Amino acid sequence: MSTARIPYRPASCLPKGIPPLNLFLMWSHSPSTLPHEISLGTACFRDTSLSPHNRELVCLLTAHRLSCDYQWKQHVQIAKATGVPTAKIEAIEAGQITGDKFSELEKALLAFLDEVLQGPEVSDSVFEDARKHFSDQALVEVVTMQASTIWAKNDTSILLQIGVLLQPGKDCDSVSGGSRIFE
Repeated sequence: MSTARIPYRPASCLPKGIPPLNLFLMWSHSPSTLPHEISLGTACFRDTSLSPHNRELVCLLTAHRLSCDYQWKQHVQIAKATGVPTAKIEAIEAGQITGDKFSELEKALLAFLDEVLQGPEVSDSVFEDARKHFSDQALVEVVTMQASTIWAKNDTSILLQIGVLLQPGKDCDSVSGGSRIFE
């Protein structure tokens, strides 16, 4: 699909401070739900105890494991903007989350998230290793972030059916640039 099936609304329809991403411009056709979507995204991805670096590792592994192409493309750019090295991004994409590219803290985070995604339970050894590095709050935030990504994947899939197109450079730059909604 090369064009949106439903026209994007103008950026003036967006709440103040929200970047004019195609996803939000399309979603603004539903003014009763857009503010709640933005609020949930903000709560899950900006207002957490995780560092932006670790948050983006969580976003990348979740997007990769769940085959969320839109989220992967967005978060690769955001991850780079928060200082995640390309080598770590490539390792996640290759499914190599236990290698020497990651610190012990990052390995514990990614192993915990990987078992959350595989479900139904996280093994005791992985949970205890994660707890050595992260607070209870952070672990609950990781679980919430992955659940939110699953929800976003479903919403994005629906919106893609009506023609929301990724704007190479623009979507990613808008989120990682001056008007940061998730950082």
